Amino acid sequence: MDLTENKDLFQLVFDSAANGIAVMQSVCNDKGKIDDFSILLFNKYILNWVGDVDYKGKLYTNVFPMAKENDILGKFIQVAETGITANFEWAYVVSGGDYWFRFTAVKQGDLLVVTLENITEAKQGEISLNAALHAAEKQERLYNSITNNTPDLVYVFGLDYSFTYANKALLTMWGKTAEEAIGKGLRENGYEEWHAQMHEREIDEIKATKKSIRGTVSFPHAELGSRMYDYILVPVLNESGEVEAIAGTTRDITDIKRIEENLKQSEARFRNLLQEAPVAATLFRGNDLVIEIANELTQQYWNKGNDIIGKPIAEAAPELEAQGMITLVKDIYEHGGIANYSEIPITFKKEGVVKDGYYSFSLKALYDNTGKIDGILSIGVDVTERVKWRKQIEASGARLKSMIDQTPAPTLVLMGDNLVIEQVNTSMLKLLGHEENIVGIPLLTLMPELKGQYIWEQVEKVYREGIPFDQSEVRVSHKRTGMMEDYYYNIAYRPLKEDGRITGMIQVAIDVTEQVVARKKLEESESRFRALVNASSDVVYRMNADWTVMRELEGRDFLTPAGTAMADWVETYTYREDRALVKATAAAAIEGKRIFELEHRVLKADGTIGWTFSRAIPILDEQGNIIEWFGSAADITAEKEMQAIIKESEEKFSQLADLVPQIIWTGSSDGFIDYYNKRWYEYTGFDGKAFGDKSWVPVMHPDDVQEVLDCWYGSVKKGTPYQIELRMKSAETGEYRWFLSKALPIKDKTGVITKWFGTCTDIHEQKTITTKLERLVAERTKELQRSNEDLQQFAHVASHDLKEPVRKIKTFAGRLEDQLKDKLDESAIRFIEKINVATNRMSNMIDGVLAYSTINASKQKPEPVDLNNVLKNIETDLEIPLQKTQGVIQYKNLPVLEGAPVLLYQLFYNLINNSIKFARAGVSPQITIVSENMTEQSMNVVRISVQDNGIGFEPDQAGQIFETFTRLNSKDKYEGTGLGLSLCKKIVERHGGTILADSSKGNGATFIITLPFLQKETGI
Repeated sequence: MDLTENKDLFQLVFDSAANGIAVMQSVCNDKGKIDDFSILLFNKYILNWVGDVDYKGKLYTNVFPMAKENDILGKFIQVAETGITANFEWAYVVSGGDYWFRFTAVKQGDLLVVTLENITEAKQGEISLNAALHAAEKQERLYNSITNNTPDLVYVFGLDYSFTYANKALLTMWGKTAEEAIGKGLRENGYEEWHAQMHEREIDEIKATKKSIRGTVSFPHAELGSRMYDYILVPVLNESGEVEAIAGTTRDITDIKRIEENLKQSEARFRNLLQEAPVAATLFRGNDLVIEIANELTQQYWNKGNDIIGKPIAEAAPELEAQGMITLVKDIYEHGGIANYSEIPITFKKEGVVKDGYYSFSLKALYDNTGKIDGILSIGVDVTERVKWRKQIEASGARLKSMIDQTPAPTLVLMGDNLVIEQVNTSMLKLLGHEENIVGIPLLTLMPELKGQYIWEQVEKVYREGIPFDQSEVRVSHKRTGMMEDYYYNIAYRPLKEDGRITGMIQVAIDVTEQVVARKKLEESESRFRALVNASSDVVYRMNADWTVMRELEGRDFLTPAGTAMADWVETYTYREDRALVKATAAAAIEGKRIFELEHRVLKADGTIGWTFSRAIPILDEQGNIIEWFGSAADITAEKEMQAIIKESEEKFSQLADLVPQIIWTGSSDGFIDYYNKRWYEYTGFDGKAFGDKSWVPVMHPDDVQEVLDCWYGSVKKGTPYQIELRMKSAETGEYRWFLSKALPIKDKTGVITKWFGTCTDIHEQKTITTKLERLVAERTKELQRSNEDLQQFAHVASHDLKEPVRKIKTFAGRLEDQLKDKLDESAIRFIEKINVATNRMSNMIDGVLAYSTINASKQKPEPVDLNNVLKNIETDLEIPLQKTQGVIQYKNLPVLEGAPVLLYQLFYNLINNSIKFARAGVSPQITIVSENMTEQSMNVVRISVQDNGIGFEPDQAGQIFETFTRLNSKDKYEGTGLGLSLCKKIVERHGGTILADSSKGNGATFIITLPFLQKETGI
């Protein structure tokens, strides 16, 4: 029956249908391709949804304009062209809610019949079911995560006394697997008979009373031995209120019991410690601040006797009231906490005698078991002498400045890491070749020619290591008269220190160029002396073959010169306790015909004992026999003295660390924590016996432990600074507080890490504020997204406006070249070429900025992309540069994946173009592209490697190269905008992938790209 002839009949029949029915006729374009449909019939069901519209004879896209965008029209066209029935679902969002429909499109002759069914209820049920399943799975994961990551033992008994569940900690205690333990009873899991009977009686009691039971019991741990446990058993009731299982939780309290015992002993030790402490220790009790303990140093500092014990502080030392000291103590008693005071002037009186001084002290509130303040502990030291000494130093600093200005010796004072000139006298200005004031300028900025010279290495060494440098006739090349010339100076460098830390240096340089040049002319013929000088730094000497006679020694003011042969050289020059070592080392060198090297003590020319590093080389005849020895001995007395100073400094460090409010700690090179200051033990309540991981892991929040350990040992492995935020439990309050933990590696002069120095700073209040700020940032993010759209529109306009003057510059430069080409000299032609190069670079830069800023402007529909075809197109587009460089691109069997064709083309074009651009000079670029199919996080992905043989880059620049406008090489040598790789990163991220770079300088570069085969979103 023909629909067009019996439309009313069909309308009547279709109107009675429970589903929607539409009948349409294909409409073709000029090329004969179907591109729309003419609507012949809608039944009442459809009209109820779309409204009473006049549809007859109209095109489908006129009635439903969104059909092209949501691809429903495309599906209808496919059915009309192929005759294959299509079934699909589609969601509509209207003011009344979300609705789902199932479409069925069937071709009937030249007509298309479409039915639609409302499946909203079924779809909503499906969505609700999936959500419920997801929530249940999440709850199960959460439960397993909690029970298997807690150190407590968690378990469930059946009513037959067998275990139906045991968490990881309990299985570890038993030393069994779940398969070995679950379903077994107490005795089968290692419980002794009395122990098993006890728990079975408890289970029977819980079944009868439905009440929980607590207890404490000892049990052997499979790894830790006998341990003490606190446990609780609770009934699990079913819907009828009957006990169906017994749940239990057990906690290891062995350490707690041990700590309780230690606390009892520590109170007695605490009082003895205060009495014997090498600092002034005072303990106040009660509202009146009665002095309970005042050790000998306290009484000495206060100028008081033992009669102050038991008296309120206001009565024992009334002079402190007017000085505000008693108020400080009362404030701590009222508000708690810790207060530290440095170099406070205090006056004490006794029987009319006044004693003035400076004191540094700490006040700490002490709490009873209820958390109430019941005392104050004061720890102080007398720093009077130190304050007076510092004030004397400050006064002497002004005198030193005046002396430097007036001294005739060229003198220079440098300060800070950049070695900035802080003071320079007139003599030094002339020596440097400057007349104007140069104060405030870094020395290397003023004289860049020093970089790489021996003298600059010594400057850095003195500042870095703090070892004085003295050397005569040091050759320095610099521009005193505007031209590079060699000068010779007698140099003396001394480090300047403040509080034990190097802050600068003082330099004295005497110009001895004329003397050195004159002497060198005389020394040109003295080849033997040249050999001696080359073998030595300061003292030079010659020994006979068996070291029984010293033939000659030039002492250089360090040792007494020996102009004639000397048989008793050991007694003359060597300290008595080192003579046997010198002889033994010489004998070993003679036997092995090897270089003699030894550090030992010597008797210096001034009669004092010094240290030397002696080194001698054997001179052999043609038969290999030793003829004599040429040697040198360097004065290392100052270095040895510095080592002693460093040792003393380490001891002072420990004392100072106990005075700061932060937690201070150190670690060995392998990450083992080997020191804490006093603040650590105050906060954690630990004793001083535990170090390493077991000393700090117990006080950390369980959720932070693994992340902190990974971060710490990751820094130890890489040798990079350590920093992380973590929570630690206070022994005093029991609460977890946020700390910022930081550590830096301490390296020796060879760059090897010898120590780690770390701190933990309480940032609990800052962390609370940060949380509030993050909420405000989220609110601002929405505003920034709106601004982003305005910026992208601006980028287009700005790009057009910026390129217009560049095009004009290039056009007029070309016209100028054409009109004047016969009149332009080589210099002018070169200038025009530079204009063209600059305008091309500017144009490329603008295009790059526009591409980078607009890559996220609009989404593109993913479609299958054959990467082999993409590479073929790139080869065609880069044909000329490939021919010019004789470059080769190797690839085969690359995959087909979903993506945006234009963006994937841009990605590989940029990478290959970079490989050609950054080829090594004289080496043809070889570019190899291979792929590997993989699975990551249940997703099928492809990993693509793009490798070349170009100039490469340093490994530490691998992350930097993806940043915008980053250039690792000179723009004059290698063209580019600095945006190519950042654009590649954006393209890969839009496809849901990752891109990494790997290289070493001069060995080419490799880019690893990971992309999913299928896109999750409908737009990229």
